[in-house]
Amino acid sequence: MRSDGITVRLRLPGLVVLGSKEWEGSIEVVARYSNEEAICPVCARSTWQVHQWHGQRKRDAKIWGKPVWLLLWKRRFRCRTCHKVFTEPDPACGRWRRTTRRLRQKVAHQANEASVRAVARWHDISEGLVQRSWLEAWRRPARRGAPVFLGMDGFCVRRPGRMWTGLWELRERMPVAVVVGQRQRDVEPMLESLPWPEAVKAVVMDLAEPYRQAVQMVLPRAAIVADKFHVIALAHRALREVRAERRRRGNTAALMDRGVQRLSQQERQRLAQALAADPRLATAWVLKEELRAVYQSHTYQEAAERLHRSVEAAKASGLPPFARMASTLQRWQEEVLNYWHFPLTNALVEGKHNRLKVLKRRAYGYRNDRTFLLRILSLVHTD
Repeated sequence: MRSDGITVRLRLPGLVVLGSKEWEGSIEVVARYSNEEAICPVCARSTWQVHQWHGQRKRDAKIWGKPVWLLLWKRRFRCRTCHKVFTEPDPACGRWRRTTRRLRQKVAHQANEASVRAVARWHDISEGLVQRSWLEAWRRPARRGAPVFLGMDGFCVRRPGRMWTGLWELRERMPVAVVVGQRQRDVEPMLESLPWPEAVKAVVMDLAEPYRQAVQMVLPRAAIVADKFHVIALAHRALREVRAERRRRGNTAALMDRGVQRLSQQERQRLAQALAADPRLATAWVLKEELRAVYQSHTYQEAAERLHRSVEAAKASGLPPFARMASTLQRWQEEVLNYWHFPLTNALVEGKHNRLKVLKRRAYGYRNDRTFLLRILSLVHTD
């Protein structure tokens, strides 16, 4: 042992240090738990009779840049009532763990800012231990109840065509699952794993046919609600297609995209002049406003009538983009009108997925799917 060494407290709960040695490349500490009795897991009685001692070599966090190895002498007690032989608990490390909780917590917090490989190199441990520590640190407690209102949406992970699907509980604002892919066969196992799927009342989604088929197959009792933003976006995309046929003078594009009730008197006059100069553009703008007016309805019946008029007007307009919009709305008519039974949107899901995209861009993408899932887990936990 070095003559000029210093002593520090181990600061692990319940441990008594029996001895320590400092080597050139490591520090070894011999310890045991201070309690003289243990509670039998079978009969819940206290016993002091030691049946056997055995040593376990465990890893602790570094001190002075040196790894700390803990030689922990653990006891096996024999219950004097039921004669059950059992091992004393290990609160400093956890059951069947070869590392201390302190090391795993430190590793998990460092991995939240650095790469898994870098953290593993810093502590001379495996990358698998870093990932397991990450999961242990950021795992949320089990949800108390079954999910009732779900929001489902996809987000791009890598171009071209690398999509994932996120499922969120809208009432609790909590994540349910994230899976790779957005096809029906990718989404169905995620929905089948839900606890008490019969408790789900509504699922909000964009106008994606694979999502609808998956929900109808796995959750036949749940109502499918077409997201309001994506429904109105159909009309805005059709309007842009019509508007893109010719260049327009002035900033009329922004005026056409905004709702008429949000325009000032001067802006309305400018918009009216632009529409008067082009009848096709005026027709497209009116059709867009008619679809927006559907969501100003107060009752289901009023919304159904307005949606029917909007679809028929789009069909008779002679504009191909709006004809395609009308066809889509006809296929999703029931899901659009379910909004008046369950006034829910995917605004929460869109916001969360936007944060995941920012996380992906900060790292310039992830090659390892598991690492990206761990990043998502830690981000959701600290959100």
